[in-house]
Amino acid sequence: MAVAATDRDLAEDAAERLSHLRAELARASARSDLAADGDERSDGHHHPAEAATDADLRERQLASQMKSHELEARIRAAEEAIADGRYGTCAACGEAIPEGRLRAVPDALRCVACETRARRLGH
Repeated sequence: MAVAATDRDLAEDAAERLSHLRAELARASARSDLAADGDERSDGHHHPAEAATDADLRERQLASQMKSHELEARIRAAEEAIADGRYGTCAACGEAIPEGRLRAVPDALRCVACETRARRLGH
């Protein structure tokens, strides 16, 4: 039974950390939205260098939004795994995910080997 208590403690800790991650993500998104609103130009007349800078900024903002959406999806999936009792089990191979990995990456749903393989394959 000590293992179950440890698993429960780990899941509770992960749920709290995921909640904090979600709050940080929301704050960062709000800051990004405010910054984007402040960067809009009203006159429509840009020097070509300004247009290039604006395009680069928009591209970086889009990339940041995509990363935020991916993180949000991982947080949601980890929260579902906690609720379903699957948290700590690799979604790919079914083996236990080491506690150290879960403490370092609370949204981890795969063990290191499976995560490495998925990244190599572009998943």
